[in-house]
Amino acid sequence: MNEVGYFINNKNFRDFKVYVSDSIGIADSLERKAVQSYDWAEYHGASPNLRNVKFKERKIQLKCFVDGEDWEVMLSNFHAFKDQFARSGTQRLHIVPFEFKTLAYEVYMQEDIALEKTFRKGGMVGIFTINLIEPNPIKTILKTSLDKFKLSYESTTETELFFGDGTKQTARGNVNFTKNYESPSYESSGINLISVSGVNADFYEAYTIPTNETSFRFSVEVVITAPKDLFLVVIGRKLDNTYQAVAISEITNGKTGYNSLETFAELKMSDYGKFIYKVLDSDGNEISNLTYGNAKIETAEIIGEWQDMIGKEKIIIIAGNIEEIKNLQTEVEILWEKI
Repeated sequence: MNEVGYFINNKNFRDFKVYVSDSIGIADSLERKAVQSYDWAEYHGASPNLRNVKFKERKIQLKCFVDGEDWEVMLSNFHAFKDQFARSGTQRLHIVPFEFKTLAYEVYMQEDIALEKTFRKGGMVGIFTINLIEPNPIKTILKTSLDKFKLSYESTTETELFFGDGTKQTARGNVNFTKNYESPSYESSGINLISVSGVNADFYEAYTIPTNETSFRFSVEVVITAPKDLFLVVIGRKLDNTYQAVAISEITNGKTGYNSLETFAELKMSDYGKFIYKVLDSDGNEISNLTYGNAKIETAEIIGEWQDMIGKEKIIIIAGNIEEIKNLQTEVEILWEKI
């Protein structure tokens, strides 16, 4: 098929009878941010710092037209298309040039679309321009048909992961997790709801009880002395002094040294007073010489609108200071190392 394909949230523009006549900014060079410069009095000129150049957001402009047998149908097609950009969070734009590798962008609509209308052979055609912003434009792009995969890398700065199912996570440090498309990904609030118990250091007490929240992220950092598969079990102590496992993580390929584990669960926090964290090996046994630290429970929410991607091709974006990412390991295909 000798044409350029345009897709929004995994839906073809043509499903809405929308066609692109021109696209601007999809592969253009990005505008540099201001370069820090030093002005030494004893030297001529200036000394710019060009070692760590950063760029501004990407601006994309799509000039489009929308078809319809009459005014009512054309307007219905146009509004169904525009509604894709009115959802929460950024939206996924895919451009496939002449069956080449997919170009992927996480964008939002900068301003409302002005629709002009005209007749053509008794039908109705609407003409419009859509202006999009990609706020985090430097990225690595992955591709897979797996419904479950592992991903790990190291980054000293914050990265955003967009999983292609409408949801995202923010991560930094030693990133190591399993993505399972059977359920959405959550983004944590960053506010820890627990502290170490004043009675017993093996317990963590919930000191803030959110009354209207039901989704929570449980996480902990551990240091191990040899590589080992790990998983996190969170045990909650109920108010009647009975215990219950409230969350169990996926198995993670633990590395020698620092590891971070997390899991998400739906529960009524006020039913529990204390929590025990247990990091076990893949056989369910406790691990000797294991050091725990920085245990957290945070409220969590789904960022974006989750789509069921089971059995479908997924395009995953890791956006941020990609040049600083080290030791990227994953089972999926790396489509673009950096664009």
